[in-house]
Formats: sequence, structure tokens, C-alpha cells
Amino acid sequence: MPEAKADKLWLETTDVMLLMRHVHALGFHPDGCTWQLTKQRGDRAIRGMGSKKFAEAVQELVSLGYGEVKIEKPLTYRSLKEMA
Repeated sequence: MPEAKADKLWLETTDVMLLMRHVHALGFHPDGCTWQLTKQRGDRAIRGMGSKKFAEAVQELVSLGYGEVKIEKPLTYRSLKEMA
């Protein structure tokens, strides 16, 4: 049973990383990246994550110093530097 829990955690971590990379790539657009743009340009897995996961990804990217929140409502992320 612990293996199933570890597998689920690994998949969630991988999904969050994919979302963060997607948001960050879109964040270089002049207008920044919103959840709507993320959904429109994302695959089924990205669209299924929802706006709450988008907000969490943006918060994590900002805390890591990769970007900033450009506008609070609607939440708009702007990338400042490339990811390593």
C-alpha cells in the first residue's frame, strides 16, 4: 500500500512541474500568462488541473525568483528569467 501512495505523490509532483514549466514558458508573452491562456495552450492534463493549481504554480514560481505577479485580478504571471 505505501507504494501506491508514493506513486500518487510522484505523479502529482510531476504534474505540478509540468504546469510550472508551461506557465513559465507562457509568462514571456508581453501580456503575461493567465489561467485562460494556460488552458487554451495546454493539453488535457493541464486543463484538468484547474485554476487553483495554476495559482499554486504561480506562487511557487514567484517564490523561486523566476517571475512576478503582474496583475492580481485576474491572476497574471510574468516570467523574468529562464529556468535552468
